[in-house]
Order: sequence, then C-alpha cells, then structure tokens
Amino acid sequence: MKIYETREWKGFGDQEYYHNEYHQEGDEVVKYKCSRMKTFDGKENSWSGEDKQTDSWKTDDPSMPGWLKKYLK
Repeated sequence: MKIYETREWKGFGDQEYYHNEYHQEGDEVVKYKCSRMKTFDGKENSWSGEDKQTDSWKTDDPSMPGWLKKYLK
C-alpha cells in the first residue's frame, strides 16, 4: 500500500520525469524510484515508465527516516 509520494522532478532529458514512492508491505517500508519518459516512434508520442526499488526498512528500524514514521499504519 502506498503511504507517501514525492513531487515529480525533471530529469536530464527534455521528456524525463522522476518521483519517489514509499510503500508499506507488511512489516517493511520500501522506497521506489519511479521514472517516466516520452518517446517518439516516428508517428506518435508514447509514455513508458519504470519503478525501481532503491531502499527498504523494517517498520521498527531506527535508521528509517523520522519523517516517514508518521505515515505508517
């Protein structure tokens, strides 16, 4: 279940965008870096995306960012 989503920011390319999502999965919080990119195939534009897990913490882990703890269910 998604518990927090950051604002989107622009990547290095003209049509690249990123944001982070934090999901609570059982007794673990998982951080995903989500990207989307617009491509042109010669006829029309299309969007493609990817979600990559970048970090995770147990819900009682003291190294989890303090601000994130208030979003736990």
